[in-house]
Amino acid sequence: MNYDIAFFKPKKFEECLKYIDYIKEQKYVHINLSEVNDSLKRRILDFLNGALFIQEGQIIYLGENIICTIPKSGKYFLEYENVELKKEFTSYEEEEEIVPRFGK
Repeated sequence: MNYDIAFFKPKKFEECLKYIDYIKEQKYVHINLSEVNDSLKRRILDFLNGALFIQEGQIIYLGENIICTIPKSGKYFLEYENVELKKEFTSYEEEEEIVPRFGK
């Protein structure tokens, strides 16, 4: 792939499976989530967050229903940070530690 950024507008979860290939190749992935419901939006974000965690990347929240994945080595300039929008996408406290519980 000879480009640095890919743009997508998914309508179903299966479409976002191909985004992982771009994330693995350290590409920026710009995603417009305006065509999906809140439940599917959460599922897509959880899936992408897992992939980005492994690749040490991050997600930035650009506007209503618009996100962009940033690769580990990615450099970008963002004049604003939409904290309220990030809260809308995040359903849990980021500092909260998730501790696995094992049965006896």
